[in-house]
Amino acid sequence: MTSVLNGWRVVVTRAVHQADGLVTALETHGARVVRLPLIEITAPPNPDELGIAAMALARMDWLVFTSANAVTAFMPHIQRPLAARCAVVGPATASALASFGITPALQAATPRATGLLTELAPLLPAGGQVMVPQAEDARPELVDGLRAAGFKVRAFTAYSKRLPPEAPSKAQELFADSTIGWVTCTSPRIARHFADLFGVDWTHRRAEMKALSIGPVTTKALRQLGVETVIEAARPSDGGLVEVMIRAVSRGLPLV
Repeated sequence: MTSVLNGWRVVVTRAVHQADGLVTALETHGARVVRLPLIEITAPPNPDELGIAAMALARMDWLVFTSANAVTAFMPHIQRPLAARCAVVGPATASALASFGITPALQAATPRATGLLTELAPLLPAGGQVMVPQAEDARPELVDGLRAAGFKVRAFTAYSKRLPPEAPSKAQELFADSTIGWVTCTSPRIARHFADLFGVDWTHRRAEMKALSIGPVTTKALRQLGVETVIEAARPSDGGLVEVMIRAVSRGLPLV
């Protein structure tokens, strides 16, 4: 099959356990994919808190997940069936929850924390209690918004993230004798990790990057890092990233 992506190299920076779908989607359209994982999921600073939170879940009205990683980290600690209803930020998180046999009562139509806040708040009883397992570096909009609306929120760190120790040497091998080119960025943390790989060289090498961004929060982080060519997916998914790259290559890299 001939594709507009034939011959293009794309560096996929997702975590090892999350990269296969995007890699397959890109390769299906002819791209030459190189894996460079820039996120590694690790245990939270206080692993005992997962079990403690699970015991408190019976008092909660809603259990809210803003990432598939939060589902994977917390669900093994929970005794089912659940009394609390579950809300998720998007389809990938819903899919992760389905792997534990649970269908969310709410999946945000706008797959961002702000969209989830807008849709969840009207469903909560006055003074309702919400549990939010999240990443160590989670953005505060959802939790702060729920608390500002008068709800009781138990938020805790379910997992941490770090740069895989082998990433710097892999990046050196990959980019020492070639331009950066197309790179997928699916979170602000990944964007920052990528820039950090180049150290003091980032200032003059960032112009080589053609960033495929998963959404506006990641796009903002890339802009702050000085990346000029940022192509943002209309849908925050593997398919959305592939679609926007095909459009960009076909039309000569329109910037967004």
